[in-house]
Amino acid sequence: MLLALACALLAPWVALQDPTDPEQSPDGRTHFLGRAIAHTMHWTGASWLLRETREDEENGALLLRWLAARPGQVICDLGCGNGYHALPLAEAVGEAGKVFGVDVQPEMLKLLKLRADERGVQNLVCIEAAVDDPKLPLASCDLVLLVDVYHELSHPVRVMGHVRRALRPGGRVVLVEFRAEDPNVPIKAEHTMTKAQVVREMAEHGFALAEQFDELPWQHAMAFTVAAEPGPRHAAEQFARGFVAAVAAGELRNVAPFLAPGVAVDSMPALDSVPALAAPPRIELRAVEGGKVAVALEAAGLAPDALAPLLARDGEGRWQVEALRVPAPSRRLYAMHTGTGGGAVATQVALALELGFAGVVWHLDQLAAVRRACEARGGDAVAAYVVVDVATGPEALAPARAALQSLAGGPGMLWLGLLQRGVAARSPAGDAAAVTLLEQLLADADRTGVEVALYPHHAFWLETAEDALRLCERLRHPRLGLCFNLCHFLRTDATDDPTALLRACRAHLRAVTIHGADRAGADWATLIRPLDEGDFDLVGLLRTLDELAFTGPIGLQGFGIARPAREHLARSMGAWRAALEQLGR
Repeated sequence: MLLALACALLAPWVALQDPTDPEQSPDGRTHFLGRAIAHTMHWTGASWLLRETREDEENGALLLRWLAARPGQVICDLGCGNGYHALPLAEAVGEAGKVFGVDVQPEMLKLLKLRADERGVQNLVCIEAAVDDPKLPLASCDLVLLVDVYHELSHPVRVMGHVRRALRPGGRVVLVEFRAEDPNVPIKAEHTMTKAQVVREMAEHGFALAEQFDELPWQHAMAFTVAAEPGPRHAAEQFARGFVAAVAAGELRNVAPFLAPGVAVDSMPALDSVPALAAPPRIELRAVEGGKVAVALEAAGLAPDALAPLLARDGEGRWQVEALRVPAPSRRLYAMHTGTGGGAVATQVALALELGFAGVVWHLDQLAAVRRACEARGGDAVAAYVVVDVATGPEALAPARAALQSLAGGPGMLWLGLLQRGVAARSPAGDAAAVTLLEQLLADADRTGVEVALYPHHAFWLETAEDALRLCERLRHPRLGLCFNLCHFLRTDATDDPTALLRACRAHLRAVTIHGADRAGADWATLIRPLDEGDFDLVGLLRTLDELAFTGPIGLQGFGIARPAREHLARSMGAWRAALEQLGR
């Protein structure tokens, strides 16, 4: 149980505490993520590992050059057998380096030691492993190599958990497996793996794909690093990256295993429009109903709609590409933190998602935890609200920059309120300083892929949508837009009909906040009400947004509503659904 607990702490995305988990038994697994686990080759067949044709079939010398072992490195050959790779690696790292030869069969290690003595190799350390533990020292290895071994691990989760702990910072794990995608590789199917399956499984172990090598005769070599902060969507994100890399490489046989059954490669003309990519694309994931994940890609030379896969897990837990293009998103409502009731963030997120919200809009406090809580339950932390005083200068941007980092990789958006001490509300005299600050923030937005939506707020310097529109027009940055806020519009504008304003903002409109409201309200208590109260025309507003083809997030404002969160959120969700039904949704 202590071993299971340690693995769970290091890899919380894998449930090892389940008493039905086969890895808590000596026999281990027979299948993992839909793949049948092969039996380990017995040591009496060790001569096959040194067959005369092996170099022609596998080209170990070429693999060694690609691995680029350097003098002084510490390398583990996990499942080393009698040393086909371990001995050349030991020679490559030299006297200052070391190679751990690890195998579960002591007879293999005896054969390895004999060969090492014959070649005068003295920097080889033999380790007899258990089926669930390679027994490597902690933080000891620059590289862990598994050649035609991983597919035989009966306890893959436990073993790879130990491998994670054995890697030094920046260390790599390399899996070399016979290509299941290639019908010309004369190896039994259970001893082959597709790239798609390798990526799936390594992502579940908390690794990230770093590099691939496809020049070996029968195998693919894939290098992985430890993922810094694997969140709930790490496996989906890694699977998406592997799929995009396969598509961009143009090898359809590698693409097909990423696809769900019934989805044929030759029925997808969009594949032809995906160019070879000079750099990995920026990937953004958002929740879709039914536990699915929509993928948005951004890369130089890649049209925005060229490839936008929809991912779903099958009955075996495998991520698969269900479609190449995500259907147009349905109108979705997000609960703003102002109305979720306080308390533990997980409780607030759970309430919002239980009631049918697509996720939440949050503030800066515990933003990363909120995002994890949302994504673990199939929702999104779609935006974060932050206020910056322009007069403070660049140092005021630190919290906003941290929020951008926390939102990267999701559908996140920064909702930015702007104060400016010493400058009157709405005054263009503050524009120059605001533009200077925004240019710095937008550089971070470019790096993270997160949009910035200016958030007009009553009594702030940036008080109205017109003020935000003025800055957007001046900067004309693709990641800058504005958020229309109903309560602040009603508080500051001379009219209670936002139609004309929304049309004027169309090119820059990124988000909208709504609530019930009395059109003639004079304070927040009358201007911010549950969605089923007040005389403001919600359906008319949604109809205008449809006319503008607006597809951004809509947040439910709940500031100051003096009712229990469950009660007023449920009422608002009922009103929202009724409005969509009235619009024919």
